[in-house]
Parts: sequence; structure tokens; C-alpha cells
Amino acid sequence: MDLQHRLVRQAINIAVSKAMDDMKSDAKRSIRNLIDLGLLFSKSENQKQFFGIAQEVISNPKNAYHSLTARVIADVNNDTIKKVGLNLGYSSLIYGANKLRKRQELFDDLLPWLLIFDISDFSAESSNQMRRFIAEGRELGIYSYIVCPHKIKDIITICEIAKCFDECLFVLAASSELISEHSAEVIGDTHNMMVSVKVSGSNLYSKNNEKAFLLLKQNRCLFGFHTGYNDANMEQVTTLDYIRTAIRHGNIFGIYLPEDGVSDRCKEKVYQFACDVRGTNGQPLIAFEWLRDMRYISEKILTGDGYLKVNLTEIAYDEYKKAKDALTNSLLETLKALERLRPCTSTQL
Repeated sequence: MDLQHRLVRQAINIAVSKAMDDMKSDAKRSIRNLIDLGLLFSKSENQKQFFGIAQEVISNPKNAYHSLTARVIADVNNDTIKKVGLNLGYSSLIYGANKLRKRQELFDDLLPWLLIFDISDFSAESSNQMRRFIAEGRELGIYSYIVCPHKIKDIITICEIAKCFDECLFVLAASSELISEHSAEVIGDTHNMMVSVKVSGSNLYSKNNEKAFLLLKQNRCLFGFHTGYNDANMEQVTTLDYIRTAIRHGNIFGIYLPEDGVSDRCKEKVYQFACDVRGTNGQPLIAFEWLRDMRYISEKILTGDGYLKVNLTEIAYDEYKKAKDALTNSLLETLKALERLRPCTSTQL
């Protein structure tokens, strides 16, 4: 980490810590101050526009973000709030994006700002490869990582790796069956991590989901849910009752992923629903339509028409670990090998 980056992180951390203390007496003013801070450190015009829109939203006294903020402060470990916010808001979307833009200008490399690791067989070898990729990614300007574990013990290993990269954001995309008392406790102690619990369609209120949400809340984790949608279940997963049930169980965010074959009409309806939920007069939960919202974020933090081609890059270990050079290639070589930075079309986490 270079000196200037370290000093800026320290300054933001102090400011955020003070703002969180101030929220106990004046939450609205503290939120405004945090948005002003984001605007101050914005590098590009798109970033400035993003925080400008946030200023407009938060100025509406009816917006749901005051309630959401109060819920987050009360339910989530404050160290996790600060670390996740700092790593995503500054390290990834501002500092890292700036490094990626400079590399794009110099070498014409269209690199992603977010990587997704899906490792079905989490061996010592693949764990070492993941560590190496993250170290290389950080140098390139990639500070955000989604990891999809398949076993409870994988979560423990992922948390150990996350603690080695304190300035990076890690998101666990896990099924509810993987959230045990032990794994939830370990996640709660990993402050640069948030969790997205996979739920199946309209069945948000299942026994396994309820248990997972409860364990995560008890350990003061920052968590939400993600679910696949299609033309058949769209009406069930886009209701206020669905969102309010998620809120009652402690979810901070909800992500909707289009399944294969879903119609454009269905995608548009889900996107509009997500906009309404997180809008000025919405609910105290941040909703996303995965592909469209990620494209929007990517456009705002990185310049260049070609970036959309790599806004979601999935490292498919199962396809590469059999190759002779799979565990020796650099991250940059691996990304370029993925059909020359072909856009990731998979929407499954």
C-alpha cells in the first residue's frame, strides 16, 4: 500500500468513526457528512455525479436510508461497517478504479473491478492460488472479491485469507446450509467481509434461511440475500411482503439474478421493482437487479466503452485446474485467457 493511499484511508477511517459516533445524536447530519466525504475524494466526473445523486436522495426527509442506517448501526458490528464501507467505497470504487483507468490508458487492458471466485474443491493448492491472485489483483487495482464456498470449512479458510488482505472487500455468496454457529462466529470476526445468503425463489422464509439469518444477526454480521428470478416466480419475489420479511430477519440488501431464458419484460419489471425498493420513498433495504445495476456501477467508476465487457469476471477454477499451467499463470494472464476478456454471462452466485 503506497503512503498516500494509507494516509487517505486513515483520514477517512477517522472521519467515518466520528460520523458513526455522531449518528447516536444526529443520524441525518452524519449521513450527509459521509456523502460529502465521498464527494471530496471522488476522482472522476462519474464518481462525483454518483455522490451528487446520493446528496439529492438523502435530502428528501421521507427517504428510507435514515431508517436503514439506524438499523445497520444497531445490528452490525461497527468495525465491520467501517471496514466494508472503506474498502468498497474508497479502496475499490475510487482508489482501485483510478489505478484501473490508468492501466487502461497505458496498456489498453480492460480489467474488471470485481472478481468472482467459485471453488468447488477448496484444496491447499487452490487456496494458495486464490491468495496469489488477490495479491496480484490488489496491485492492479482490484479490491473487491466475491467468493462462493461449497463447504462449511471453506468459509473458515476464506475468512483466514480475507484477514490477510485487510484493505480488500470480500463477499461470501453462500447457501444457508453453510451458515453454522461456528462459521457465523468466524464471519462476525472478519470485519472486511459481508455475506449474501442464497435463497431459492419465493421460499425466503424456510427453516434453513431463518436459522442462517438468525445466526448472522446474532454475530452482528453485515448480510443480505440473493435469489434467482424468472418469468414464473417474478410476481412472488417482487412484493413488499417479500422485502419486509427480509428486513425483519436482518437483511441489509437483496440481489435479484436473472435465470437463463428470462424475458426482457421480466428483467425490466424486476429492475423497476429494485429501483422502487431502494428509491426515495422505498424500504430500508438496498435492492439490486444484478446485471443492470452492476453495469451502471461499472460505467460510473470506470471510463471507456469497452469496460462493460469485463464488468463481471468469473474465475472458473473447475475449467482451469486441469490445465498444466493453471496454477502458474498470473492473474493478468488468466483474465486474458478467458476468451480475451469475454464478458461474464453467468449470473449465478
